[in-house]
Amino acid sequence: MAGASVVAATLALPVGTAAAAAEPRSLPGGSAAAPRSTDPPPSPSSTPSEPDDPTTPPPPDTTTPSEPSEPTEPTGPDSATPGETTENSPPPDTDATDGRTSAPPPEQEAGIDEASTNLEQVREHVPEELRSTVDRLITLISTVQSPETSPQDRQGVIESTEHLTTALAAINDPQTPPELRKELTSVVKQVTSTLGTVSDPDAPAEERSMLILVVRRSTSTLPLICAPGTPQELRAKMIAGMKEGAFAAEHSAGGESAHSPDRSGASSQETTVEQTLARKSGSDQITQDERTPPEERERLVTVTQQVSALLKKISDPETSSEERSEATKELDDRTARMKDQQEQSASAQDRPEESLGKAAAVCTSAIFESTSESALARGLERLVPPEWEGEGVKDFWKAQEKTDDKLEVLAQLRNNENTRGPFEVVPLITELAELVPHDELFGSLGGSALSCKQTATYLEEKFGVTVGTWLT
Repeated sequence: MAGASVVAATLALPVGTAAAAAEPRSLPGGSAAAPRSTDPPPSPSSTPSEPDDPTTPPPPDTTTPSEPSEPTEPTGPDSATPGETTENSPPPDTDATDGRTSAPPPEQEAGIDEASTNLEQVREHVPEELRSTVDRLITLISTVQSPETSPQDRQGVIESTEHLTTALAAINDPQTPPELRKELTSVVKQVTSTLGTVSDPDAPAEERSMLILVVRRSTSTLPLICAPGTPQELRAKMIAGMKEGAFAAEHSAGGESAHSPDRSGASSQETTVEQTLARKSGSDQITQDERTPPEERERLVTVTQQVSALLKKISDPETSSEERSEATKELDDRTARMKDQQEQSASAQDRPEESLGKAAAVCTSAIFESTSESALARGLERLVPPEWEGEGVKDFWKAQEKTDDKLEVLAQLRNNENTRGPFEVVPLITELAELVPHDELFGSLGGSALSCKQTATYLEEKFGVTVGTWLT
């Protein structure tokens, strides 16, 4: 579709509309993750969803991002899902006897193709100064086709690209105010640079995964930023927070901060920045969710932007050691306020009650996205299917509901094969609760923390099982 038509649809939607996103994954000791997605202003690179307001349906050629935080259930016995084959036509490179394949999951292959096509189309209309940026996005999206890329990282790049394409379409739209066009141009350049840096395949795997998911969650707010009904003050804070967070992420991933003239305490500082970025991105998940009341969104964006500004200051190689020390002390206080506001804002959402199986699947997927693979491997070692033990798990991707007491977990093994296997809900959830305590739930998982609390309530009432500290 043409960029201008995409944006015309994008700018027709109300405040509170926002794109879906997944959750950041943390380093050991840190965390982050994803709420249920909402209907954003149309983006040219996502899967169709039904609009909340039947009176303003999106144009037929407009699509919205997929919803990785809420597992998709197969539609029938022959549904093709990641790591699964049908009797008649197993995909290439697949062992039809156990459903394993080294190829990217079909839904991700489709996402890569669609994102690439939309970028090629929008490139024809962007200003000359953005051509090289779009070219870099096209390269990034093609790179994640590699079987070595984990499903989590691949999804993070796909969705970040979708969100950035929404901003590119807004830039192309002649109805976009010049000042907003200028701000979006700056955002797209900076965030694309950050995505390229943090997704470097030579970077440490867990750091890379966490920072990709930080970018993924941050960019999920772009449709709200582009919406014409968004209050200017709110938009300005969101743009500032996104740019400051991107700066901190890029520098903590081995950018210019590595060459700061004063590197005393650098390792501890970088760990603090990365963990706080992960917690800060929980705010992005709650902000982009249209179920968040406007006044709660405003409070959350305000305190989160204060955290972002401090992260930028701490990460800036030009900051003196004295200024950095003062900013680090202030960061502790602001982060504590942000965590309290995250829980308050998410809890104010109007959410329907979910079944045990559905709540457990959403909760599990969010924790998979937000927790380091080393921590997951240790915590779930006794629960993995026997056939996975030989290779070991490289990436716990997501969970899907099977029954109220059983989930299907999709994973990538260390030989890069994608597979799936059954997990009992009670032992799985109780182990996951040990990895993410109550005081980290909302910063780690965003609105999906509510599904975890609902799951804990079910398990306590139905089985008499106490799920960590989730209900304290």
